[in-house]
Order: sequence, then structure tokens, then C-alpha cells
Amino acid sequence: MTSWRARALFARMWLRQNKRFYADPSAMRDGLPRHQEPKRSRPPRRITAKYQVTCEEVDGRPVYTLTPPGGPSSPWHIFHMHGGGFVEAPEPHHWRFAGRIVARTGCTYTLPMYPLAPENDHRAIVPMVERAYDRVTRATAPGNRIVFGDSAGGTLALTLARHLHERGQPQPRALALFSPWIDLATDDPLSLTIDDRDPELGVSGLKQAGRWYAGGRALDDPHISPAFADLTGLAPAVVFIGHRDILLPDARRVAELGDAAGVPVELHEYPGMMHNWIMKRIPEAGQATDELLHFLRTVPTALPANSEGGTGHDRADNS
Repeated sequence: MTSWRARALFARMWLRQNKRFYADPSAMRDGLPRHQEPKRSRPPRRITAKYQVTCEEVDGRPVYTLTPPGGPSSPWHIFHMHGGGFVEAPEPHHWRFAGRIVARTGCTYTLPMYPLAPENDHRAIVPMVERAYDRVTRATAPGNRIVFGDSAGGTLALTLARHLHERGQPQPRALALFSPWIDLATDDPLSLTIDDRDPELGVSGLKQAGRWYAGGRALDDPHISPAFADLTGLAPAVVFIGHRDILLPDARRVAELGDAAGVPVELHEYPGMMHNWIMKRIPEAGQATDELLHFLRTVPTALPANSEGGTGHDRADNS
């Protein structure tokens, strides 16, 4: 049963017309200046006050890394590619989620501020992300690297993992995908059915964003949409999706691709949940976060359960 806090959140989203930005391409274009404000690509004060935050530049773009105040107590280094249809800077919930994971695990957590569409397309976005990954995780053993991707970041996460495999480089410990968007055509009939019930995303706006990212290439090109790619050789993955998210078929597609390639994929579907609910302040987010961390500790290629910080247990979540 959906919690009252989740229902209240959905109601606020409808009242605030959160969906308007993705409802049609013209609204998206008009809203780009606000959604790409430079200040949104900087960690908020509540994060810088609570965690150690460092920044380095890759291709002229900031790459932020969070660690606990006393330094990391876990060998894990999480590399998270944020969502936002390739056209938005991170939302506050991205930073809040990063802080939550750092607080619970004692890990190192990096978010690259990759260039955004429509000014940039995959030819600029993907190389920057991959150079940032190589630079910041270079000192971390592959078995302790973890790649996160939410929404559009799901495409970037799978693309990164595929390119690592193609180059003969080691895979990370695991991939974690939250409401992944991997078929940029966004034309699955199920997505169209869910559209009216999704309080945040809209099919029409995502289609436009997908065309901007593709930069003239076909949307069914595996280099653009991982929904058409071969996932052979990729790290085990965990996927979280809600039934009020138009990207439900994309999440299920990851599981299908994993089955076809012999890659373990653990799919968590939450009835009643919307896009990226795992990052919200609702009880369902806490449950999903517990499931995420359990997967990361017990994934087949993982280190022993107590490798996070010597105890094998989460710290208190004070975020």
C-alpha cells in the first residue's frame, strides 16, 4: 500500500505542475534556462556543511566528490550519472540521495556535471563522463567501483559499462539503475498508457530530449539507446522502477537484455511509485535504499559483506 507521505508528494507534484516541463517540446525549450542554471550544478550548502566536498574539472566541467567528514571508511567509490533527460542539471534530491548513501556506507561518491543538451549531444556528453570515470576511480580497485545512473543517467551508465567491456577494461563491482531511460524513442505502448498517471515525466518532452542527445543518429542505434545493445560481459545490475513511471518498459528491458546476455539483473518494481522515488523523502525510498545496499554487498562479484567499513552493518541514516 502506498504510504500517505508518498500520496501527499504526488498531490504536491500535480498541484505544482511538475510534469509541465516534459509535457511538450515547446515548454521544455522555454524552461531550459531555469533547468540549466549554473547554481544547480553546485552542491547545496546543506551538503557542503555536512560532508567533505572536492571538485576537479574534466573537459572544463566540474566533477564533485563527497566523502564523510572524517574521510571514507569504505573502499567503495560510487560514480553517479544524474538524470534529467540530458537537459537538466541535478535536482536537490540527487544531492540528498548522495549524502544519504555516503552517511550509510562511509563511501566516496562522485557526480560529474556533464554538458547538457541541446547545446551538446552524445558526442560531447559520453566522452566527458568516461574521462571523469577514468580519472576519479583510477586509484580504486575495480571490485570497489560502483556505477549509478538514474533516468537519462541509465543510458550513460550502460554506455560506460559497454565501452569498458569493448576496450577490455574491468567492469565495476555493480551497476545500479534508478528509473532508467534506455530507449530514447520513448514509444513503447505501455509508456503511452502510463503517461496520464505519471506526475513528472511526459512522453512528448522525452522524445524531444532524446532527439537532442542523439544529434542526428537513429534513436534505435545501440550507441544511442542501450535498449538495442548487447550487454554481454557487463557487471551485475540492480534496477528500481515504479508503476507510475513512463519508463517502466525501459526498466523491464534491462532485465530482458540481462537475461539474453547472461548478466544478473535484479529488478525491483514498486506499484504506485513514480519516477526516481528512491531519492524522495518517503518510506518507500528507505525500503528501496535498504534493498539497494543489500544487493551491493551480496552481488556475485562483491567483496565480503563487512568490506564497507569493517562492521557489515549500515550506519544510521541521518539525512
